[in-house]
Amino acid sequence: MAEKITSLERSFYGRGPRNVKVSVSDDEPISLVVLSVDSLTVADAVLSERGHKDAVIRHHEALHEATKAEFQDAIEEIIGSPVSAYLAQVHPTTGFAVRVFVFSDQGDDDEA
Repeated sequence: MAEKITSLERSFYGRGPRNVKVSVSDDEPISLVVLSVDSLTVADAVLSERGHKDAVIRHHEALHEATKAEFQDAIEEIIGSPVSAYLAQVHPTTGFAVRVFVFSDQGDDDEA
């Protein structure tokens, strides 16, 4: 799973994270949390260092929305269950990026 996330990030962002950690809850609803370490591009780092942290966040929000289907499809293929909710965000200073995939009968991935 970490390899697939790294591959997708490399493909879409021009570089992959330094490390990816995956955690899975054992309670309902099942959630899968993917933490990408050192995920900022050089351009992101320049913007952040020069006080444009909101621009980094907006940039990554747009990227997350534009690539949502590919990340969801990859996780669904690995897990074998549909994703009912997907959330993603990046910290503009540390470069930690998180993706949360929720698997539940509740929710509709088209609403967000």
